[in-house]
Amino acid sequence: MMKKFVAIFLVMSMLLGGVALAADEPLRVAWWGSESSNALYLGEADLFTKATGIEYEAEYLSWGDYWTKINTLAAANDLPDTLRMDYQYILNYVDKDQLMDLTPLVESGAIDLSKVPDSAISGGRFGKGLYGINAGSNGLTMAVNAKLVQDAGMEVLANDATWEDFEAWAIEFHEKTGLYGADLFGAKDYNGVFRIFARSHGEELYNEAQDGAGFKAETLAAFFASIKRMQDAGATQNIADAVTDIGKENYPFSKGEAATIFTVTDSYTTYAAVLKDRFGEVPMRLIPGAAATKAMFVKPSQFLSIAATAEKVDEAAKFINYWVNDEEANLFIAGRRGVPINPEIATLVGQSLDENSMAVFEYMNMMAGYASDLYAPDPQAHGEIADEYNRQVQAVLFGESTPEDAAQALVDYINKTLKQ
Repeated sequence: MMKKFVAIFLVMSMLLGGVALAADEPLRVAWWGSESSNALYLGEADLFTKATGIEYEAEYLSWGDYWTKINTLAAANDLPDTLRMDYQYILNYVDKDQLMDLTPLVESGAIDLSKVPDSAISGGRFGKGLYGINAGSNGLTMAVNAKLVQDAGMEVLANDATWEDFEAWAIEFHEKTGLYGADLFGAKDYNGVFRIFARSHGEELYNEAQDGAGFKAETLAAFFASIKRMQDAGATQNIADAVTDIGKENYPFSKGEAATIFTVTDSYTTYAAVLKDRFGEVPMRLIPGAAATKAMFVKPSQFLSIAATAEKVDEAAKFINYWVNDEEANLFIAGRRGVPINPEIATLVGQSLDENSMAVFEYMNMMAGYASDLYAPDPQAHGEIADEYNRQVQAVLFGESTPEDAAQALVDYINKTLKQ
């Protein structure tokens, strides 16, 4: 009997010891980002530790590598406690029950959204659950190196410029300067620029039932053909130089070798900061062709989510609440990941912004007048489809396929993939 008691005591001690060790483990936090973004997030996380005493362990990678790692961790039921999610991918994890419904944490006040308008958090709702808290609202934009344009004897395009205007402008700029009119890293994007291009034609990436393409092959062919003409004219870099993501700080636009780049507003400050000393003003414009049809949209820059397998739920909730409601944290972030969703915090931040961050706030206010409803969450196969899009746009730009054949191939792929 004594031996049995000792055995039970030892087992209980080991279990309790394991709990104690788990309690001492840091909060696992994961995000994607460039070098400057990582520095920003690490600084904010350090402030969180200083304010709460909660230690953290950061896991961060570039955009593509991040999703590869998150997919691997999700398959192993080892997701970080709190992690960044993007609108185009979050539904994949919700449908697999890999993210926690945050509703109970909101209802208890652990994540205080009492001052946040519903419109600012509705993007994170799927079914009856809330699976992501908007880290800040952002949108797409075209950043412009105004000095390069002025030195070429040209004017920055107006917000009501058409896509055809932009193509002709980019080629003219190259002919006058030998530099690129557009940075190809932003111009070939499926999730950004082509989505706006399709919306400007009254179309979407997917149909309402999400069982097929929502755009015509002719629309995509026109887009592919335009990018190909700009590349062949030298108005963008060759696709061979833009296959591998080399980081925002190393893009031609960042080095003063391109007049424009298409990007999201929460990345704008990275470009503006890099260019400011050498070139000065970096204005923002709507995506060409979007103004007349209100094809723009306001989007959550990224979501703050908690893994369904999280071991430190309370700490993760405190981290999210800190991001949303803490004055010091938001003054530090300074709107560089979108306009804060807490209106009181947004007002506070707006009063202390630097020139680049203020430009984002002003652009977002202007852009909202040219925006229509946010598109429905992308289907689970969106990542695969985006990869296929990349293959097809590369085939066109490498001269291995015609715009028409590549566009039809993608439409066929979407229709086949979504009907499986």
